[in-house]
Amino acid sequence: MKQHHILHWAAAFCVMAAVEATAASFSMEGAVQAALMGNRDIAAARFAVKKAEGRLRQSGLLPNPEVEFNGYNGFVDGSGDEGLFTVGLHQMLPLTARLSIAREVSRVGVAEALREVRNEERLLIARVQELYIRAQAARRREADGRNARMEAAKSATLAAERIAAGQGSLSESALARVEEQTWTLQSTMAATDAERSLLELKTALGLSADAPLELTQSLESAVDSLRQRAVESRASYRPDVELALLALDRAGAETRLAAASAWEGIRVGVEYMQDNSVDAPAGVDTGNFLGVKVSLPLPVWDTRKGEVEANKAAEEQRAAQVRALELDVANGIAAARRRVSLIEQQSNVYGRDTQPVIDEAERDMAKGFEEGRVDARDLLFVRAQNASLRIESTKILEDLALSLIELESTSGTHPAVAAPYLEEKPPHRRNEP
Repeated sequence: MKQHHILHWAAAFCVMAAVEATAASFSMEGAVQAALMGNRDIAAARFAVKKAEGRLRQSGLLPNPEVEFNGYNGFVDGSGDEGLFTVGLHQMLPLTARLSIAREVSRVGVAEALREVRNEERLLIARVQELYIRAQAARRREADGRNARMEAAKSATLAAERIAAGQGSLSESALARVEEQTWTLQSTMAATDAERSLLELKTALGLSADAPLELTQSLESAVDSLRQRAVESRASYRPDVELALLALDRAGAETRLAAASAWEGIRVGVEYMQDNSVDAPAGVDTGNFLGVKVSLPLPVWDTRKGEVEANKAAEEQRAAQVRALELDVANGIAAARRRVSLIEQQSNVYGRDTQPVIDEAERDMAKGFEEGRVDARDLLFVRAQNASLRIESTKILEDLALSLIELESTSGTHPAVAAPYLEEKPPHRRNEP
């Protein structure tokens, strides 16, 4: 796993260095993959996995053995030849499964860290897609506003020519000039929105503000991709739901750990003792002894009862949080699907009913104006309404894309989110009732 992380980060840095050196061109999915490799916050978050892996390697280890030396001499009362020397080797051994439970808690910690990173990736994917859609929708509104401004400018020129020929009116010319300035402002505002979304997208991709960035996928194509993925996607576990389930596992393990910690462990040692004593008149007598020393703690005062009760309450709390999150996710998915359905209906109504009517009306008005049967003011009004409805259709398409992104993010069905985690063991799963 360590080698995989190193290669992953090295590849990410190389890719982003190459991206910044040249003009970056991304489809929406390409932008998502680039963000997953180059986003600075995600790169920092991945170190949480390394920290958890370090805690796992540290957990469940036996305490270090102890070497003990003792020496006594009788020089105080003048019996300098007498004395006692002891050397011992001691080891603390657990009486319960405390160490294995501690290792289980740390293993859950690694799984939690992986899911925390994956959940941040899920939110980042939705953010990148949203910014991509908003930027492309703003550019489309900018183009529609620019076209409407050009039509208004032509009408203003025509109105001026008609006034010069004694056929038009000042109101026609004034209305055309006002329309031209209105659409100039609309186009400028849309361009500003597109630039703002593009700058935020660069940050999400890990690019500098002055790095060139080109979005190659149109708004319609991006919506089609989201639609297709929504049809083909299958139900998947959301990382934050998995994280809540793992938190429940952790609470149960911590409860067992608290109960097991009441017996701290047995201390076992082997000791060698050399005893020098004066046995008159024979002189100094030396005795060598080898013994075993066992210390057994008794859980009399501190039985960890309060800690066990607190951990049980935390376990029940996390179980309630899991149930609340599952309900929130289920309702969120249902609401997102409903929004997609409603906006799809709006889009279908516009494409089937609205757009053909306004196109035909504008053609009729233009023909009537050429034949002298329609006033220029009425033609300007119809063209302005047509442009407004086109911009509104872009808003419907944008809302549809954002609703599809929300559905995908709420369901956790993006392929990058549904990919398997890099871990040795699968996560614990709660038994369904």
